[in-house]
Order: sequence, then structure tokens, then C-alpha cells
Amino acid sequence: MEQPSACSILKISGSRALTVFLLVLINSPNVNLPETVFKYIQHRGFIIVEAMMLHKPANTHNPIDIHNRPRFFAEFITAKEEIREAQKMRYEVFCEEYKVVLPVHNTWNGHPIDVDDLDDYCLHLVVRNQANLEIIGYTRVLTCELAARFGRYYSSHEFHIDNIINRPGRFLEIGRTCIHPDFRNGATIAVLWAHLAKFMQENEFRYLFGCASISLEDSGKNLAKIMPVLREKFWAKSEYSVQPKMPINPLPDPSLLIEEQLNTAHHAAKPAIPPLLKAYTRMGALICGEACLDPEFNVADLFVLLDIKNVSDRYAKHFLRTEEAA
Repeated sequence: MEQPSACSILKISGSRALTVFLLVLINSPNVNLPETVFKYIQHRGFIIVEAMMLHKPANTHNPIDIHNRPRFFAEFITAKEEIREAQKMRYEVFCEEYKVVLPVHNTWNGHPIDVDDLDDYCLHLVVRNQANLEIIGYTRVLTCELAARFGRYYSSHEFHIDNIINRPGRFLEIGRTCIHPDFRNGATIAVLWAHLAKFMQENEFRYLFGCASISLEDSGKNLAKIMPVLREKFWAKSEYSVQPKMPINPLPDPSLLIEEQLNTAHHAAKPAIPPLLKAYTRMGALICGEACLDPEFNVADLFVLLDIKNVSDRYAKHFLRTEEAA
């Protein structure tokens, strides 16, 4: 029997039920799919899941329970030991990702952990590996009500954000998002984003925002290449603009970087957009201003804003095709 192609998978993904089936399928340990099909679903899967969770169906009596999966599932955690486990992963991932040695202010079971004052006010969302319940994905969530109790949003220590938070609507801030290195695939991030999107929908949040980081390990060369792309394709209107409290100036001239690559017999490489920033922009998020320096992590932080209404419209158009159109 001829194996299905990636194109045929895309055609049938217009049906929500089939899409869920496909995404669950790639997480089933006893199912062997052709490598091309598996990689395609894995790469595109998180976009389809986000679309389904953000697109509010007419009949909400039977919501799609996408986090009830054979291999991975998401949940909010409250137990202190579980939160410490997530903070341990945060420390390890951030040190590895940004190649920095963070100061060890707190330890847990002899291991350094990443913790700050905001953690006690946030909701903690994790993705677990069903096989051993290990935490493999994480983001912390600060609702507008929790931010009022804390006194501010986390982003406000890097940006002037009054232009955003004074708008009508409910806000949700996420931060410290990280995925275990062994589980960086479409399936893991799909479960995390889908659960978060469902939470936003059920609690009527209009906006999601946070900081997306770009490493400065290369003295800002990659950032200099990325910024023109962001300004051209994903820049927010002035009414949504924020100002960094510690601007990064000056950046290397991108044209000089390209010339340098050509002179050294290398092709001008495309900018390496970090996965989290790429995921934001795929969902329709906008960049609200220039980058802010975070010297502790040696990164440039960008303020990213996502309007759930825009996400719903965008993904309904491109991925949520009706059965008649499929």
C-alpha cells in the first residue's frame, strides 16, 4: 500500500478531528509513521493545535481536550517541590542557551535553581513526559489580577509599557519559557501553547505579552540581522509602542556583516531567529519596539504582544478549513 505523503496529510488536516488524531498519532509510542510524514506533522503540528485552541467553536459543550495525550500532557502546578523542579530546569536551560553562569542565590536538593520574587505570584504551567512525569516544558503565567497584587508586570522592569496595559481588555504575561533540550519538537511546544491558549479562552484574556530573547554572545551580529526583518514584517503600530529602559546602541551595520561574510567566502546567512520569537511571529504577534539589554543573561529582549482576536482570525483562515473546503 502506498504511504501517505505530507501533502495529503495537510489536505485532511482541515478537519479538526483528524488534525487532533494526527497530532496524537505522532506521540503514540506504538505507531511508526514514514519519516517524511512524521517530520512534517511535528514541524507544523504546533501551529494547527494553536489554531484549534484559539478558534472558539460554536458549540463549546464538548471542547477538544488536546492535553490528554499518550506521551505528553500539560498542567498547572502548585506544589512547592514541583515548582522547584521546574526552577531547576529553568536554571539549566538558561545557562546552556545563553552560555552564561548565573549567580546561585538558591538551591534545591543540592542543585542551583532560577528563582525570583515574582515566582510566588505566578501560575506555573508545565508539560510532562507521561512515561516518567518528568517536567520537559515550562512557562510562568502572570494574569492582570496577579500583576496588580505583585505591583507590576515583569516586563515593566525593562520597558515602559503603560501604552499597552492601559488599553481595554484583560492581559496575560508569560515568561521564563523553556523546553528541555531532549524534547524540542513540535509535539512538546504544541501541548504547552494549546493549554495556555485554552486557559486564555476560558478566562477571556484579550492580550498575551512577554519578552523574547536574542543572544548577544556574538556581540550583537545576529540581532543586527534580525531587527530589519522584524521592522519590515512584524512591527507594531505606534499606538502599541513601548520604550526600552536600557537600549542597545549602536548595533553592528547589517550591510557590513553581509559584506564581511562575502569577503570570507561564506554565503550571507539568514538571521537565526530564536524558536520562541519565531513561534510568536507565526501566531501573529507584533514587536512593539526596540530591544532592551538584559546584562544578567547577556541577551537582547524584545517586547512581544499577541492579540488573541488576530490569532483566531489568522489561523481560522489558513488552517481551520471547513470540511467542505477540505
